[in-house]
Amino acid sequence: MSSSESRTTFLTCLLWRRNKVSSLLGLILISFITLSSCTEDKWTVDVSEMTLPTDFSVRNFNWEIQHLSENDSSSLIQLRHNYKLFLTDYCEDILKIGSSQSIETIDKLNEFVAHPDTRETLLAIDSTSGDPEFLRGVSLDLENGFKRLHVFMPNVKIPEVIWMNSGFNFAVYPRDEFVAVGLEWFLGPEHPILKLLPPDRFPKYQQLRMHPDLMAADAMKGWMLVHFINRGYTGEKCVDDILYWGKVLWLLGKCMPEQFEHVLMDWTPEDLEWAKANERAIWLELQPANVLFETNRTVFHRWLTDGPFTKFGSIPQESPDRLGVWMGLRIVKNFMDQNPETSAEQLFSETDYIPFLKSYRPER
Repeated sequence: MSSSESRTTFLTCLLWRRNKVSSLLGLILISFITLSSCTEDKWTVDVSEMTLPTDFSVRNFNWEIQHLSENDSSSLIQLRHNYKLFLTDYCEDILKIGSSQSIETIDKLNEFVAHPDTRETLLAIDSTSGDPEFLRGVSLDLENGFKRLHVFMPNVKIPEVIWMNSGFNFAVYPRDEFVAVGLEWFLGPEHPILKLLPPDRFPKYQQLRMHPDLMAADAMKGWMLVHFINRGYTGEKCVDDILYWGKVLWLLGKCMPEQFEHVLMDWTPEDLEWAKANERAIWLELQPANVLFETNRTVFHRWLTDGPFTKFGSIPQESPDRLGVWMGLRIVKNFMDQNPETSAEQLFSETDYIPFLKSYRPER
């Protein structure tokens, strides 16, 4: 139960037991309800009539590279003009086919598109995550999410969204200027093409997350993690990473209120229920000083990395992975519930972990 629910329940029981309502208690109750409503309204944004300072840009690079002219340097020049930094990243880091400035790049891009494996993947994309109607829905979800972010943090520059085929290298490739989404990562966990992927690189738990319903939240989350990294994040201790993840997921939930908590976590509903039912036990594993303030990243990343379960201490294999991320969300939620005057800017600027830890109490 949250602090606001506890106070409301306490006042209600007190009034019932006395069988009368004094004018003072009545005013307190009314004031409390009004304050709670105002606090909630602070994070409730009607985006239906709202516009961003600049047009929200979504481009389909996946479509464009399928329609390049062969041996035509003008096509590459046009791509460089249109996509600038992203084309450099796509050629040199995502596909690793060489410099985006090389005239040979146009041939290598065409070779990539013409490869039988790529052709099969493109056909799969066209009927699932790359379907135009589906992409319109995801684009709208992202636009509305960034509209809310603009209200919460007006100085944040909204990125461009780019659809791509990364060759199963990156589900989300974020920079401050853009967030590129690998459509092939969201075909659906039961798609036949996933059975052709090497299981050592794409284990079952990862394939289960290749669901189109996760695409919008994953894209915005990936961009937030990169964009806010220089705002109060030190990364020296386990608690630093846990709270940073918690801040990002808490804000993501406010920007995308229509998304369920398990979607924000890339979990199943059952994963979330397990975490909630075992929150106190998880906290008992995490709270010792030698765990919470661990500086060995190899050790504390067990709380944060993808896997079949969270591999730490006595946490059982029935657990979902990344329980440290979820605990970060729980801690930040407690802090924000108890400090409703705190803005999103202040949340990310706060570097002291003590106020967060003091505010947290496990529910179960």
